[in-house]
Amino acid sequence: MSAPVTPSERPATDRPGPGRRARHPLVGGRRVADLVATIVLLAIDAGVALVAGWGIVFLSLGFGSCTAPGNRCDETLGGVVVYAGPVLVALVLALTVVFSVLRLTRRRLAWPVAVTGLVAVVVVFFGALLLVDSAITHGI
Repeated sequence: MSAPVTPSERPATDRPGPGRRARHPLVGGRRVADLVATIVLLAIDAGVALVAGWGIVFLSLGFGSCTAPGNRCDETLGGVVVYAGPVLVALVLALTVVFSVLRLTRRRLAWPVAVTGLVAVVVVFFGALLLVDSAITHGI
């Protein structure tokens, strides 16, 4: 039985250079497809987040009917939603980008993170829509 080969006995082509870790190169259809899909999904995420953020701001227009007779509005809840909603959308987008880039640099699948971020932005928008709708009561 032969003795185990130490790193110094390996050929120079098998050893990573000083200060470098051995990683799989970013080649192959699967890794390239993940990179392209993640970039495309992050661009879509940014567009959807921009539209959702502005959509939440425009939800404040619903409070124009508060002065009509018989209507009641919880302007405190509406104000919190209208101001905090776009911030929450931006936070979700920023976290999505950070975690996607971290997964890409670690050579792991990153497109599921981008899809999850897209779903989270949509959920935040519809949550804001439901909260604003519950803050406005139409009496007539």
